[in-house]
Amino acid sequence: MLHIGNGFYINKDIAQKLYDYQRDGVSFLFKLFKEDRGGGILGDDMGLGKTVQVASFLSGMFDSERIRTVLIVLPPVLITNWEEELHKWCPGIDVYKYHQCTQREKVRLLTRVQCNGGVCLTTYNTIMNSYEELSKTHSGKPFTWDYCILDEGHKIKNAYAKTAKAVHGIMSKHRVLLTGTPIMNNLKELWSQFDWTHQGQLLGTLKTFGDLYEGPIIRARQKDASAQEKIYGELMSNELNQLINPFLLRRLKSQVVRKEGSNAPQLVLMPKMTRKNDFICWLRISEEQMKIYKAFLSSEEVKLLLQTTRSPLVALTTLKKICDHPRLFSNKKCNMLGVSEGSEGLVGLNNDEDADETFNVSTIPDSILLNECGKMEFLVQLLQRLKQEGHRCLVFSLSRRILDIIQKIVTNLGHKVCRLDGTIKLMAERQQIINKFQNNPGKYDIFLLTTKVAGVGLTLTAADRVIIYDPSWNPATDSQAVDRAYRIGQTKNVVIYRSVVMMMMVMTMVMVMMMIRDAIDVYESDDDM
Repeated sequence: MLHIGNGFYINKDIAQKLYDYQRDGVSFLFKLFKEDRGGGILGDDMGLGKTVQVASFLSGMFDSERIRTVLIVLPPVLITNWEEELHKWCPGIDVYKYHQCTQREKVRLLTRVQCNGGVCLTTYNTIMNSYEELSKTHSGKPFTWDYCILDEGHKIKNAYAKTAKAVHGIMSKHRVLLTGTPIMNNLKELWSQFDWTHQGQLLGTLKTFGDLYEGPIIRARQKDASAQEKIYGELMSNELNQLINPFLLRRLKSQVVRKEGSNAPQLVLMPKMTRKNDFICWLRISEEQMKIYKAFLSSEEVKLLLQTTRSPLVALTTLKKICDHPRLFSNKKCNMLGVSEGSEGLVGLNNDEDADETFNVSTIPDSILLNECGKMEFLVQLLQRLKQEGHRCLVFSLSRRILDIIQKIVTNLGHKVCRLDGTIKLMAERQQIINKFQNNPGKYDIFLLTTKVAGVGLTLTAADRVIIYDPSWNPATDSQAVDRAYRIGQTKNVVIYRSVVMMMMVMTMVMVMMMIRDAIDVYESDDDM
């Protein structure tokens, strides 16, 4: 056994494989346990090994017989990865999957883990339907887990969502939340996460938190804030930092990577991170898109919107679809815009965006699909060039239909493609696809992924180019997607391409995204945090 810190020991073979900052993370988790502080957040930057730190911590806790039962809640795409990491870093501990099994199997599985001990892996969707069962024994008596751990814990950022309410219903002695993005948009999200880890005992109610901290902090950063408001906002920001700092550990890649020429002693030599370059590609739309764009702006829908106080979100979403590809619309919508009739480019457009299972892109010539969309034409040309230069690419989109179009065109051009989206339910099948891309560098040059399904927790370092076809409203979502390739283990420089059309509303959206990202960067670089 080897001492990690704070009086905590773990298996020597495991400890010697951890980087220094990971050992500090294990020590942090034990300190929370030792001082009985309820819970905390391990908020390390994506790709720094939060799973490894937790698995190593659990290994020491099980070996010292301090705990018996652990429940880990995570997105389904991460189940296989967690299984593998637990077997590697926490050997000898039974691991159970409470997911995609019959009711009888669930009862039998829960009985085994409650009686014999071990780690139970489940998903957020399963929790929403089964949180009551997970808090009871087979005889109906209340059951309390030693630990409940949320991976990608920012999924409970909305305190009123069903997911957040469900995880609050799980009884546990200790709670740990893992996230690469503790703050995505606002301080309410931070409150929601700490409200779960500390069961409402740290930051008070949401109203109290808003009145005491969020309101003054936001007001102090507004242009017309008075000197007194700025001073008071800074005071409350510092007070909030002091309150949460003992329960939040966050390290960025730039803080832990081995610096050039550094001779600092380390048990395990931390690899240097490669370079990352991020480009926004400003693109023009096609003539067909311009017709639809102008028709929509002059439509009754927009005129009515300008005369009322209704939210413009629906209209903005429509504009975004126009810029992404006209094939995202149904015939009915195009008829409303007055552009589909007699338009060769829109022949065969007969399904709504939500009806992906009946949309048949194979009947439409590639030339039409390209001519209809400037962004698609640019993407295909970029992929052709990157293949010639020997690069492998991850292509992320929020829409499965966009992936259908891309897959059809690039496959016909001779590219070898892997794909992962929400239609692939079985964890073994998902992992098989990931392994196929990771382990066959000479065969597959493109990996198509939906941002929400594949943008978290996966390691795809076989790719060194990342293309965000349709940037998300939330910049943290795209950052998570980028970090599938830019993480520990990446040996090549990584280049990111974010394709954005040069239209007023979309440019405004990108500027807002950049402002949010800059605000988060300022928050994280604050020495007081």
